[in-house]
Amino acid sequence: MNGRKHRQKKTEIARNIFLILVAGAVIYIFFNLDLVRKGESVFSNSASKKLQFSGTLSPRDYTDREIERILNYIKARNDLFQEVKVDASTQDSYGAVGPDSAIIFELHVIMTDGFTFTTPARRTPRRDLVVSLLRKLDKDVRTYRQLKKEGRNPSSMINTM
Repeated sequence: MNGRKHRQKKTEIARNIFLILVAGAVIYIFFNLDLVRKGESVFSNSASKKLQFSGTLSPRDYTDREIERILNYIKARNDLFQEVKVDASTQDSYGAVGPDSAIIFELHVIMTDGFTFTTPARRTPRRDLVVSLLRKLDKDVRTYRQLKKEGRNPSSMINTM
């Protein structure tokens, strides 16, 4: 009887050690998995660190969906951007901001290779702000990539109106 208890205790200890090793392996695999989705790791939020806002429109003035659209664009091109700063202000500083309010915006972008550009100030209705921002940013990024592909090293502002 004493031998049977001793064998059961050894079996239980061995099973517990095995379960601890399996749990440790699962945790190790989970934290070392670096699944990359469109240029950004699942476990990091570096795109949100690259996006900054200035002007009279603060991040609180944007909907979550609008910010998410901008972040998705940055995430997809995460290796290109060091910083993207949106400078947006209402044209009428005393008026309430509504969908038809005129917004003047500029983009200040720093690329990872040190190249910087600032877009010319543009006016758009508030409801079209994010679409206009992304359209302008995409146009400049495509021009930048084309110059890089041609072997040129851009050093001045890309002014694509």
